[in-house]
Amino acid sequence: MKGGSSLDYFKQRRAYRNLKMYEMSISNGQNNLYRELLDYANDQGKLDDTFSMKNSALLSLTGLSEAGIKKARNELVQDGLIGYVRGRKNSFAPKYRIIKLYKDTIRATTSPKNSPKSSLEGTDKVAQTVPQTVAQTVAHKRLTNTDSNQTNKNKRPRSKTSRTYAPTERPYQIAEHLYKRIREHQPDLKKPDLQKWADEVRLAHERDKRAYDKFAKLVDWTQDNDFWRANILSTKKLREKYDVLTGQANREYKQKQAHIKEKLPDWAQDESRSAPAKQPKRKVSEAEKRAVQEKLAQFRQTAPTEEA
Repeated sequence: MKGGSSLDYFKQRRAYRNLKMYEMSISNGQNNLYRELLDYANDQGKLDDTFSMKNSALLSLTGLSEAGIKKARNELVQDGLIGYVRGRKNSFAPKYRIIKLYKDTIRATTSPKNSPKSSLEGTDKVAQTVPQTVAQTVAHKRLTNTDSNQTNKNKRPRSKTSRTYAPTERPYQIAEHLYKRIREHQPDLKKPDLQKWADEVRLAHERDKRAYDKFAKLVDWTQDNDFWRANILSTKKLREKYDVLTGQANREYKQKQAHIKEKLPDWAQDESRSAPAKQPKRKVSEAEKRAVQEKLAQFRQTAPTEEA
């Protein structure tokens, strides 16, 4: 959260998550668009203000089509999650505003009145509460000191990588493959903790139900894409953007398939080249017909007859 904004980014995210889980049906398109708008507003310090964002940027970040952007945006406006002002071509970009989803809780505080009696009562209360608080604190310290070993046992250990992966295991291979592909365009990249990267791949497979083969293919697709190669620099980021990336990759594949022309097999092409061109039929004139008949008559007269 930047710029002293009164809208708290993390409270907004929690409120949005609860809204999505318990109160409202949110599509993937709506979710992708809202998250990108919320993150952008937070990065720019515009959580309380309107901000401009081009459609081309949203197309790349969300992986949605133009029709998908329009549909998701209209639904978010109708659900009261965002404000929207339509842009004008070659003039200004569309404007958005994040609508607050949570209510601020104000703690009730009592202030003593300006009368001598109330001020004295206030001091009496303080005098009474201080000894109790000190006694409770001392008792608490004694308890924690005597049971320190027990409390340490009950503490949760910090989350660490759940296991160590061998170089022959699929999660590690995919993690290492991503690192090598990134180094093709960033040769000075510092080597990351490939064990953590591999653990993200495993979680994507076990929790998110992502197939290892598809995850590996997505590594190559992102690193061949001019935009995503600069944004996907870890398996964690690849896991977070998996739905967006696969949606964009599938659209590109369909567009390429639509432009592929059908070709004849090689044997058919060779045969068509070697086949002689058919000559058009020419109509025989009457003069040519008479000339042929005269030649036939002469031939019959001069031809020798068979002896009996």
